[in-house]
Amino acid sequence: MLHSVEDLVATSDFRLIVLSVLISFIGSYTAIDIAEQIPIDSARSRQFWLIGSGIVLGLTIWAMHFTGILAHTLPIPVGYNFLLLLLSVAIAINGSIIGVWIANQFEVWWILGAVMIGSTIIAMHYISMAALQMAARQVYDLPLVLVSGVIAIAGSLGGFWLLRFRENNAIFSRWRQVIGSAGSMGIAISGMHYGAMIATHIRAATTQSPQIEPISSRVLAIVIGVAALLILTGALLASFFGRQLTAERARIEALQITEAQLEELVRQRTKELEQEKFASEAASQAKSAFLSNTSHELRTPLTAIIGFSSVLLEQVFGALTPRQLQYVQQISDAGYQLLALINDLLDLAKAESGREVVEIGSVSVEAVCQACFDTLQGQAEHRGLAFSYAIEAGITTCTADERRVTQILLNLLANAIKFTEVGSVTLSVRQVESSIEFEICDTGIGIAPIDREKLFQPFQQLDQGLARKYQGTGLGLALSQKLAQLQGGEITVKSTIGEGSCFTLHLPQESRSLG
Repeated sequence: MLHSVEDLVATSDFRLIVLSVLISFIGSYTAIDIAEQIPIDSARSRQFWLIGSGIVLGLTIWAMHFTGILAHTLPIPVGYNFLLLLLSVAIAINGSIIGVWIANQFEVWWILGAVMIGSTIIAMHYISMAALQMAARQVYDLPLVLVSGVIAIAGSLGGFWLLRFRENNAIFSRWRQVIGSAGSMGIAISGMHYGAMIATHIRAATTQSPQIEPISSRVLAIVIGVAALLILTGALLASFFGRQLTAERARIEALQITEAQLEELVRQRTKELEQEKFASEAASQAKSAFLSNTSHELRTPLTAIIGFSSVLLEQVFGALTPRQLQYVQQISDAGYQLLALINDLLDLAKAESGREVVEIGSVSVEAVCQACFDTLQGQAEHRGLAFSYAIEAGITTCTADERRVTQILLNLLANAIKFTEVGSVTLSVRQVESSIEFEICDTGIGIAPIDREKLFQPFQQLDQGLARKYQGTGLGLALSQKLAQLQGGEITVKSTIGEGSCFTLHLPQESRSLG
C-alpha cells in the first residue's frame, strides 16, 4: 500500500453551507423556545417539554453537521458507517437532553448544562467524521481543533447565560434575548463544525479505493431532510402551545396581582375599620363617663330643689297662698321629671358601658303587673282610657330582675297612655315556648314602618318639631331595650298607623344576666 502526503481538495456548495448555518440557528431557536415552556407549565408536563427541547437541539446538531459535510465534495468516493451514524444521532440527542435537564433542574448548575451541550457538539462531530468511509485518512491540526472546541463550549455558555440573564433583567425584551441566545447556540454548533473542518486535512492513503458500504450521500440527504422536518414540526408545536402557555401564565399573573391588590385593600380596610371601631368605642366610653359624671353632679342640687319644695308644700313654716302653692307644686313636679330624666341618662350610660348589673331572681308576675297598674291607673283614667291587664292561666313567676322588668313595663305603658287619645291600653302576659311575653297594646296613633328603625335609638323621637305635641327625651325605649338585652331578652313592636301599636317584652323562661 502506497502512501501520499497530498491533501485532497474538496469543492464546496455555498448553498448547502448557508442551509447548514440556518439549520443551526433555526433549530437552536426552536429548542430554546420549547425550553422556555418548562418552568411555566405544570410539573407533570415539564418533562415532556424538556425531552422535546433536547430532541430538537440534538437533531439540530446532527442535521447541521451532516448538511455541512454534504456541502463539501471530495474527489474520491465517500460512504458512511451505519453503526457510527446511529451512534452520532444517539450522542447528539441524549447529550442534549441531559444538558437541558441539568440546566433546568439545578438552579446554579446551568454552567454544567452548557458545558454538557458543548461537549455533545464536539463528540458528535468527531464520531460522525469517523463514520466517513473513504480511501483517505484524516489528519487534524491540534491548535485549530482546540479553538473549535472552545467555540462550542463558549457558544453554549453564552446561550444559557443570556437566558439566565433575561430572567433577572426586565429591561431586555423577550425577542432580543431569545434571538441572542439562539444565535449564540447557532455559533456554537456551526462555528465548531466549520472550525473543526478547517482543522481537518483529508489525505489520500492508498492508490486503490476500498470497497465502500452503499450508504450514499443521497440517503444521508433524505435523513437530514426528515430531521429538518422534525425540527420545523417542533417549532410549530412549540410556537402554538408556547403561546397558549404564555397567555395562560399572563392570565394567572394578572389574577395573582389582582388577588394581591384585593388582599392589600381588604387588609387596609380592615385596619381602618378596627381604628374606627376603637375610636367609636373610646368616644362611647367618653360619652358614657360624661353622662354618668354629669348625672351625679346634677342630682346633688336637684335633690335640694325637690327636698325644699316638698317642705314648702307641707306648709311647715306657714300657710301659702293658692298662687304660691301652685308655683311650688310646679317646681316639685319639674324637679321629679328632671330627676327621672337624669336617672334614665345614668342607667343608659351604665348599660352602654357594660357597668349595669342586673340581679336575676324569681319574680311574681302578678305583683309586677299590679304595681304598674296602680302607678299608672290615675293617668289612664285622667285621659279617659280603659286600662287593664290579663295574665295567662298557669303563669305565676318568671326569672328576671324585678326592678328592671317593672321599669321596662312602666316605660312601655306610660308611652302607650301618652300616645293614645281614645280607646284602651292593655297589658297581657303569656308563655310562648320557652319565653315569657309581656305585651302592651294600645289604640293610639300608631307608628309608620319607616320610623320603627329609630325607635330604640337614644334621643330619637318621631315628632321632632319645636312645638311637638308629645313631649319626651327619646331615652325610654332605648334604655328599655338595653335592660331587656341585659336579661337575655328583647323588645319587639308591631304597629299600624291610626290603629295602634303593640310592644312585646320577650324574656327567656330561664333568664340569665348578660351584664
